[in-house]
Amino acid sequence: MHIHEKIKMIREGQKLSQVYLANELNLDQSQYSRREKGEIPFVPNEIVKISKLLKTSISNLFGEENISNENDARVDIGILIDEKLIEQYELRIKEKEEVIALLKSQIKS
Repeated sequence: MHIHEKIKMIREGQKLSQVYLANELNLDQSQYSRREKGEIPFVPNEIVKISKLLKTSISNLFGEENISNENDARVDIGILIDEKLIEQYELRIKEKEEVIALLKSQIKS
């Protein structure tokens, strides 16, 4: 089951309207509806907020086992980080290490 299907199933089970969730996410109902249909993906911050509104864990939304500790839900956000973002951070770290090495060599000189 895809995340948009799981969100819809939980929302309907809790008798919450699309309008309610859309308002909480600062979206139009039509924008929310397109996300719930899978036409547009939910973005990470929306998933975090939806998990709180539906009183469920992020793991559960992704079809995994429920986590026992709500604080552990923060760990699940890691799966949402785009690989490109990780690559950018790794590149920045490498650049930082090169600058540090250059500065150390200049200090020795």
